[in-house]
This record gives sequence, structure tokens and C-alpha cells, in this order.
Amino acid sequence: MAKRSRKERDQEDADVPISAMIDVVFLLIIFFVVTATLDRDIEDETIRLCSAPHGKPVKKKDPRTVTINVRSDGTCTISGNVASPETVSNVLKNAANQFGTDIPIIIRADKSVLHGYVKKVMDSITATGLYRIKFQALKEKNR
Repeated sequence: MAKRSRKERDQEDADVPISAMIDVVFLLIIFFVVTATLDRDIEDETIRLCSAPHGKPVKKKDPRTVTINVRSDGTCTISGNVASPETVSNVLKNAANQFGTDIPIIIRADKSVLHGYVKKVMDSITATGLYRIKFQALKEKNR
């Protein structure tokens, strides 16, 4: 029997385990689908934002950011769930206890909402001791 060279033995041992690679690919696909869905739940698509053509765009979003949506009828949503001003306060108190009082808060208000509804949300935020509030708007002009 002929002896195999070292190069031939190395080539036989260099097989790539395809099943392990397929498992990793499926896990990555699941991860990206789930995170994409979470991002869509944060922002209420029924809200029509105001335009702020001279506003500064956010360069880097803090992962601790809490987004509060205020619809045109005055209802608030956090992560896709309707929330009363008391619920907003409770959610923000829990977030402040977990991440500190410097967590950023973004208010996404519909352009036709009455300011009184936005003021209620702002009062709920300030009652918790949080102070980093931003309003989200569109850079281009609405038509």
C-alpha cells in the first residue's frame, strides 16, 4: 500500500462542515428579522411628522433611547403599546432605575396633534426626573 503524502492528508481533513455553516446562517437571518421587527414597533407608522428643514440630524442613536409616539387623537404609544400618562411615567421610572437619569427620550408627535397632549407627555417625563428630551421631525418638507 502506497503511503499518502502529508499534503493529501491535509486536503482530506480540510472539509468544511456545511451543516454547521447552515445553522449559523439561519441564526443570523432570525436575528436580523427579529431586530428589524423591533425597530418597526418602536415607531408608529400612522404618525405624520412635522418638517424641520433646519434641524440637526441625529448622528448616533443611543441604544437606551425611549421613543414615545403621540398620535393625532392624543393617545400615546411606547413600543407599539397604548400608554396613559401614568403608564408613561412608570415605564420611564423603570428605565431610569435601570439605565440612569441621563437616558434620551424621543417624542414623535403627529403634526396635527394638539399641544396639550404633548405637554401631558412632557409633564410625565419631567415628573420622573428625566431631562434629555428630543422631538423627532422630518428633514425634508412635507407635502
